[in-house]
Amino acid sequence: MFQTDFIHFLQSFDYPWLKAFLAFISFLGTTPVILVVVLGITFAIDFKRGLVLINVIAWTSLLTVLLKEQIDFPRPMDVDNELIISYFEVSDQQLKPMEPTSFFQSFSNELLEITRNDEFERWGFPSGHTSIQMAFWMCLFFLFKKQWIKKMGITLVLLTILSRMYLGHHFLADTIGGLFLGYFVTIGLIALVKGSGYLTALSHQQKSLSILWLPAILIPFAGQLSIWVLSSLIGLNLAALLIILQKNFPVFHVITWKRVLAACIFLLLLISSIYWVKLAELFGNDFANLTVSSLVIFAMAMAATYLNNRLHLIRFRF
Repeated sequence: MFQTDFIHFLQSFDYPWLKAFLAFISFLGTTPVILVVVLGITFAIDFKRGLVLINVIAWTSLLTVLLKEQIDFPRPMDVDNELIISYFEVSDQQLKPMEPTSFFQSFSNELLEITRNDEFERWGFPSGHTSIQMAFWMCLFFLFKKQWIKKMGITLVLLTILSRMYLGHHFLADTIGGLFLGYFVTIGLIALVKGSGYLTALSHQQKSLSILWLPAILIPFAGQLSIWVLSSLIGLNLAALLIILQKNFPVFHVITWKRVLAACIFLLLLISSIYWVKLAELFGNDFANLTVSSLVIFAMAMAATYLNNRLHLIRFRF
């Protein structure tokens, strides 16, 4: 599963339209696209279900990046510099003779020693595009129970796996690892949602809102996790907890353009704050960064809620 022969076979179908199509499929799994879609669902369609989707995607992203950094396996272009690659710089050394010779064999220590001392941080295993797409479509189907979501999800997950290999960005093992990671994270959080009664409870307390306070257990591990993802999750969940406990879940307007306007206000404030947090280096201490960043996200979420309520774009269930 860590050989490049199959990737070479896929790339033998060298048609511009096919490359463009599969590059577009990979683009659908990037952070900006997933972020806009998930926040759009949350702040224009269904706030209650959207919060579950946000948490599933965030947990999947956090664990994917953690595994990538800890495992530190090379990408295909680190092993075989004859692959056709876009967006990444190809290694100047040919390591294909050192790649695993059997299907289930992993990389040798000799090869890993070379690639882990490389100047490029590749972090191939597991595939983040695959794990995120798997988590997104599984959770979406669980929340909305639409057959078209199931069919589209299966199609896009399979196409994502194909695209990541065709573009030479991942081995087959990377995509399978991402598939299983997305599946198990989603299954675990779905079990938590079902067991807590989050979707069915008429009034909420500590147990039913457990999916929202659960990320607090990750705070001691801030140094090993993506600060911007964790702070975004904690800040948004904290704002949601306060809103739900004070006023219950917000309900969006029946008029479509007002829903869209409410979503745009949320998206504008949250995405600007998320990317400011991601790019800014506030302090040298991870916990200080996490605290300040979480408060920024919390403040933006509360401001967006207040503004939408004042503009009569949302109301609250009583």
